[in-house]
Amino acid sequence: MRKLDHERLEVYRVARELSCEVRRIVVGVPKSARRSDLLDQVLRAASSIPMNIAEGSSETTPGRKAYFYRIARTSATELAAGLDHMVDMRLIAESRAEFAKSLIVRIVSMLYKLTSRIEMPDLLPPQESRTANQEN
Repeated sequence: MRKLDHERLEVYRVARELSCEVRRIVVGVPKSARRSDLLDQVLRAASSIPMNIAEGSSETTPGRKAYFYRIARTSATELAAGLDHMVDMRLIAESRAEFAKSLIVRIVSMLYKLTSRIEMPDLLPPQESRTANQEN
């Protein structure tokens, strides 16, 4: 079976593994201690990572590709902070977050390498060039 571009990326596979791990962590939080706002934010950040990797992989221009990879990277760091906050709020033990955070480190590193190869300004989102705008 033929795979889509994002399915061939190791970073996408690791991001999916992270999503599964985050779900296990969230499901393991006792109902009596649940903070739905925090758990929802953590789940949203976890889902944003593979989805933005997939979006970026389908882009044809380097700037747009880097834009989505940077969003995925910032979602990963947001997720790491969310897990830290869950530990601080005593919703989970620090040891429970260790594997997820090790996956986050891998993902951030891979995404950094993917975006550092693209020599485009850090435009969020990348904009059309002035000459293209002036021609219209």
